[in-house]
Amino acid sequence: MPFLAPSPARLPPFSLLLNNQTEPQAKVARHLGVSLRTLQRYKARDYSPRSVYLTLWFESRWGMSALQEKAFNEAVQARGWVASMERECERLKRVIRVLEKEQEEGAAANRGVYRAL
Repeated sequence: MPFLAPSPARLPPFSLLLNNQTEPQAKVARHLGVSLRTLQRYKARDYSPRSVYLTLWFESRWGMSALQEKAFNEAVQARGWVASMERECERLKRVIRVLEKEQEEGAAANRGVYRAL
């Protein structure tokens, strides 16, 4: 599974990530395991440790969008796989019907295999 986290060059500025949060900063600080003062210092410097950056990124609209995009793409891929399996089941059902018909007619056991389906 590929990494979903962006490279440091693709991360928005820390203050932008922090401003994108809908919860109060005190609650965000608690979630991050830092004090409110530390979070304010990070915002003033517009820099924080990468773990804090990534946590806020995944909680932001950008991170949520990346996760939703991945989930959508996986769902589309799974649906395609299911559709191909359904087509294969239908093809095999046709083969079985042909073989059963040939058996009822008393033809050679492998005659239906060589007929165009």
